Amino acid sequence: MAEDKHNEFYSPLPRIMLTFLLVGIVGCIVFSVLYNESRWEWMFSCAITFGMIAYHMFIRYLSPVILVIVFHKKYDYKFWWFKQKKWESNLYRMIKVKQWKGKVIAYNPSEFSMKVHSLQEIVNNMCHAELVHEFIVLLSFTSLLFSIPFESFPAFLITACIAALFDIIFVVLQRYNRPRMIKLMERKSH
Repeated sequence: MAEDKHNEFYSPLPRIMLTFLLVGIVGCIVFSVLYNESRWEWMFSCAITFGMIAYHMFIRYLSPVILVIVFHKKYDYKFWWFKQKKWESNLYRMIKVKQWKGKVIAYNPSEFSMKVHSLQEIVNNMCHAELVHEFIVLLSFTSLLFSIPFESFPAFLITACIAALFDIIFVVLQRYNRPRMIKLMERKSH
């Protein structure tokens, strides 16, 4: 286990996500059983909280699988969706992306490494990563459907917004970095 941390592509994110998923599932089950026995409202709230943790982790595993099935991980970086809009560079300067982008942990850093992939593959991986996180943002708001049987709409809305904001960070990173990689790729191809 300690050897993994010396790997240049080591990321703690897979273990963190799996831990949160398992804790969410176990916590939801345990507090659901305890609530059924005691009928204490706080246990019901805990069961829902842990259930939402599991749900939000689950969609992070599900999203890349769905997109690989649909797009076969082949993207055209020239497609309008992937092109940086004129207003984006001002936004990125305002939120100081350049200063914090190196502190964000990638799930699989090797996907963006020039030691492992060609520039074209990296640009393609960046398109895939962006779509995965955008899809997760959309799926985060499907958690609002849980408010139908369980009520507490504000709690589900807050959770969905926090989860969506988390993934927007990764969308921003891909959209910030990809134009630079495209310039480098196009320069090298001439």
